[in-house]
Amino acid sequence: MEQDRVLLRLLVSRQHGNYVEWTGPELVRQAEEAAARYSDVPEGCVVLLLLPHCKELFLLHVGLVLSGRLPAILAWPTNRVDPEKYQRNLLHQLQNLPAAQLLTLPRLTANLDPGLPYRVTSCPIEGAETHEKSFSATLDVESVPKRIPTAAAAGTPPEALFLQFSGGTTGAQKCVVVTAPMLEDQLDRLSEVLAFTPQDGVASWLPMYHDMGLIACLWLPLWVGAPSLQFSASDWLLEPDVLFRELERWRATFCWLPNFAFSYLAGARERMRGDYSLAHVRAFINCSEPVRLRSMDAFAQTFAGWGVRLDQCHASYAMAENVFAVTQTPLREKLVTFPRRNLLPAGAGASELLYDLFEDVYVASGKPLSSMQVRITSPSGAPCAPEEPGNIEIHSHCLFGGYWGNAGFQTHAFTHDGWYATGDYGFLSGDELFVIGRTKDIVIVGGQNVFPEDAETVANSVPGVYPGRVVAFGVEDEQQGTESLAIVAELRGEYSSQAATAVARDIQRLVLSSIGIAPRFVHVVPERWIVKSTAGKISRRETRQRFNEERAGMRPAVKGNG
Repeated sequence: MEQDRVLLRLLVSRQHGNYVEWTGPELVRQAEEAAARYSDVPEGCVVLLLLPHCKELFLLHVGLVLSGRLPAILAWPTNRVDPEKYQRNLLHQLQNLPAAQLLTLPRLTANLDPGLPYRVTSCPIEGAETHEKSFSATLDVESVPKRIPTAAAAGTPPEALFLQFSGGTTGAQKCVVVTAPMLEDQLDRLSEVLAFTPQDGVASWLPMYHDMGLIACLWLPLWVGAPSLQFSASDWLLEPDVLFRELERWRATFCWLPNFAFSYLAGARERMRGDYSLAHVRAFINCSEPVRLRSMDAFAQTFAGWGVRLDQCHASYAMAENVFAVTQTPLREKLVTFPRRNLLPAGAGASELLYDLFEDVYVASGKPLSSMQVRITSPSGAPCAPEEPGNIEIHSHCLFGGYWGNAGFQTHAFTHDGWYATGDYGFLSGDELFVIGRTKDIVIVGGQNVFPEDAETVANSVPGVYPGRVVAFGVEDEQQGTESLAIVAELRGEYSSQAATAVARDIQRLVLSSIGIAPRFVHVVPERWIVKSTAGKISRRETRQRFNEERAGMRPAVKGNG
């Protein structure tokens, strides 16, 4: 690696185009200096980082790893995350991890220090007051006595490097310990399948508290000696084409994105002011479950004039529990698809309209990386036949040892023979993995399986619905002895009862004609009503809870919903 080559670059001011840059030696030196300012915590101890996108966040993460302490990056809130869910999740992390120190902004330090049993230390950054004003959560905590760490917490895994967290779409985020052998195996396997070299580069707005941002967009290029450009998610949301500008300017060749970002970028084309050349990008990698062909088709078609091709669009199945990637589609090859109708159960009653409203195929998330294994099992634990859907289970050299906290490792998610039960539902066709959705989310209506993602896609096509802001889930029907289907959809633009009622009626009719099941409840709500996780994903569990609370009168209901 060239000593004077920039390895990490941060866009710190979108408006003024200001960057902070580090070569490899500069990054190591400044990271060690940043960590040394907070060196009163012993090696092996956990240090929590509650900071916005800033140079200190990156330097402290790297520096703490180099100094033998275990950094854990906590999510910084945005106005797109439900404040109540964020507060519950953050307090769960603060109170259930064997931490020795929390580094955060000055006002939050004063707020949190009395209520935590470990040291809370102020970490001043440029523009701290502005960031603190945007911190919408109210964190009222009772005073507790301090414990002074003299050594690493009992049960700290040997060779531990840092902590990262699960997505949190089904509840509070769970903690994963990443060790040196786990990280090394993941980065070796990932760079191998992508043929990722020092001549490549990454441009990313993904936050560091998410495995896609932390592992794929920071640690992978650092490991290989390739440059990465990092900017904040809020900058991207305000100016979507900043991603394309940075990809072109720095000749970055890789870009990881969640599925919604492909659709979001295509829909934002009209407000993009620039003109970009993107033919050099080797891969736009869709890292969501399930992957939607329509989203990537729209992306490729919308930006074809800028050199984007569908064969640049790829997919990966990844999770924090495996450090990151489990599967990856081969570059320069077309995405593999499987006809949806081939898995449709007999007597489901779905019409041909179902296949007209959204793609009639499932999209493969790729083949397992070398040293990684995937299997599909039935509810009884028996192996499923090829192309038979069931529970997705994985095994690898970089698999975690269980969720970690004050009580040590929790291994309930493992099978008797040591495989991790992911909670995802899908199938294998040949060596290709196809992810359908979350097993727990399947709604059983009168003995028929309904995948909420299908109902959501249908509802998303209704005019007046805010794109991507639909949630479907099951509601217990005690009288019928089965589940009923409920759908919550956000109304685009200004909310009115009349418009909400009309959209609810259209959703009801279209879902019935498309999948053969009539939703019992259609709840059309204002924008930003649906609960999102700290990772920016819609939380079906939390949204269902909010819906049930309104039905029970525990929350004031939005009037005019169908």
